[in-house]
Amino acid sequence: MSQKCNTINCCDKINKMPREKTKKITNARAINKMRCIVGLVICSIVIILTVVSLTLNFINFYNEESPEAGIGTLRMYTTLSNILAALAASICIPFQIEGLRKNRFKLPVWVVEVMFVGTCGVFLTFLIALTTISPAAGFVYTMFEKSNLFMHTLNPIFITLLFTVAISDAKIKFNRTFYTIIPTFIYSLIYFICAFVANVWRDHYHIQDFIPWPVAFIAIMAVSFGIAVLLRFLHNLTNGCVQKGIEKYYIESPDYEFEKITFAIAKLAKEESKYYSEGDEIYIPVDIIELLSKRYKTATLPLDIQYDIYLESYLSNIHIKESETDSKKVKE
Repeated sequence: MSQKCNTINCCDKINKMPREKTKKITNARAINKMRCIVGLVICSIVIILTVVSLTLNFINFYNEESPEAGIGTLRMYTTLSNILAALAASICIPFQIEGLRKNRFKLPVWVVEVMFVGTCGVFLTFLIALTTISPAAGFVYTMFEKSNLFMHTLNPIFITLLFTVAISDAKIKFNRTFYTIIPTFIYSLIYFICAFVANVWRDHYHIQDFIPWPVAFIAIMAVSFGIAVLLRFLHNLTNGCVQKGIEKYYIESPDYEFEKITFAIAKLAKEESKYYSEGDEIYIPVDIIELLSKRYKTATLPLDIQYDIYLESYLSNIHIKESETDSKKVKE
């Protein structure tokens, strides 16, 4: 057989190869599909809760007579951090929908990093509300009453779970933790200028009642950075577990146990082609092919040849799929 095997023959042999009984290994597609579904659900919940909460605040539904009511809610870090988190969640949704359609979910690195920034902001809101505002205003009021239920409690919990469990597509580099403190730095700077220098805002966080504002500024930035370090650690921990699960599937699963790597690549192409729709871009899953190459230790078969085998098989399967569709239309 030549290096570029006849892909149709490869596909015919896929289900004929003898396989030994091995311990069941979770399908990589199942892992990604579950992450995709969980992510889509949580992102939708966060967006809905944020929109509802903002609407109620803007129309002053709670009849609060303070400068921070109505449009003044935009002075609050809580409001701004929740908006940022909701925007990050909304960016994820198109990729999640596409992931469900193609049964292969993977977020771009930049999307994961935007979610990282949004998550750190709402987690800081949650932490400050729990440890600083609650003792003064009351735990029940701060965490569960009015829009506080959405912005101080539910959204931070959902977003943190989303980022540390479901949005685990990329390992975050340490230098990205500095990105997360930029929004907090900008808000803190504006707050301290408006509240303590220009005196156009009241000190609605009552910072001066406890410590001098320069000390508070430094403390907030330190806490923000600590949160970023913690969330990065949890995210990367999950990312490592997910990647190990995916690698284990393609390297050890009997689903890809064949005599030659050409059969395994043909199987991969056949699986991927099932989700092709007219107009879709055809891409080669380089990461998976490299895992298969590692499994079969194919040093004598260059990766570019393996990519060609995949593409040839993929196109063959698309042609078969389109032919079957045309035949059905003729019968109808």
